[in-house]
Amino acid sequence: MGTLENYLKQFAKLRVDSSRARWSPITKYCAPHKPLLLLAVLDLFSQGSIASNLIEISPDLGELFNIYWSKVVPPGHRANLALPFFHLKSEGFWHLLPIPGRESFLAAVRQIRSVNQLHKTVLGAKLDSDLYDLFCDKDAREALRVVLVEIYFADGVQKELIEQGFVNFESFRYAQTLLGDLEKSSAKDILGGADMYASPIRDQGFRRAIITAYNHRCAFCGIRMLTPDGHTVLEAAHIVPWSISHNDDPCNGLGLCRLCHWAFDEGLLGVSSEYAVTISPELNNNDNIPGQVLALAERPILGPSNKVYWPDLDALRWHRQNVFRRL
Repeated sequence: MGTLENYLKQFAKLRVDSSRARWSPITKYCAPHKPLLLLAVLDLFSQGSIASNLIEISPDLGELFNIYWSKVVPPGHRANLALPFFHLKSEGFWHLLPIPGRESFLAAVRQIRSVNQLHKTVLGAKLDSDLYDLFCDKDAREALRVVLVEIYFADGVQKELIEQGFVNFESFRYAQTLLGDLEKSSAKDILGGADMYASPIRDQGFRRAIITAYNHRCAFCGIRMLTPDGHTVLEAAHIVPWSISHNDDPCNGLGLCRLCHWAFDEGLLGVSSEYAVTISPELNNNDNIPGQVLALAERPILGPSNKVYWPDLDALRWHRQNVFRRL
């Protein structure tokens, strides 16, 4: 029977690449992939997002892994979820579950380097049953988290990584609150209360709520691009800025791609009272070459499938009066 003490010892002795040439003092000159993936999995258990002993390769897992990665690896070094997801099988407690018919391939392959290939090969991963029970227990999760952080990361980032786990949990709850509250009330009922949350929790939670409501699709141009490891083209835009409204309800938001988000914040794009995209006359000034953006004129926005999350008309009116550029 695997005890917490036994798994703490196993977590403290993960097989990781060790190289001063490849890795920095922040990760104690070791590859951080495996401990970061385990931290992300612990977060999913904390959120209640994993209800059975099957860890799937999901956008949520990829996003959490990417968040942790950005805390300890310099920009320019892209995270690769496939590497630790595959190689954790060498630790003995992580068991890959092959897609029926792919058993022989999984048994023979020595490395999988892309999430796409992982999706074609495995259903996900299963933990030892005893370890699964520990992951379901709050106190055991925190003990395992502390070992991962203290063993594989320098003192200077340990507090930040522990705090990030808290932010991930609280932002998930905040997003659920934003979405859940709107199921039972009007958009105007949730104008306050968010001030009690720290900025990182609010920002991450609002983003999560908007991306969930819009299902990763831009409300203006309709583009939807999501990488297998959790990167999305969508951003969360406030209609009335937080600094003015202190309002994070999804009806004060829009799911927009990066270009449309920038153009909306700059007042080059807006939304009419009939929920159609409006184009500022300034798009054709100053030697601009707006290209396909002009094709969005009068196009109906693509709102959330749940009408309760559609943009608030008063907020859109504020944007037209205070941000949208007119001649």
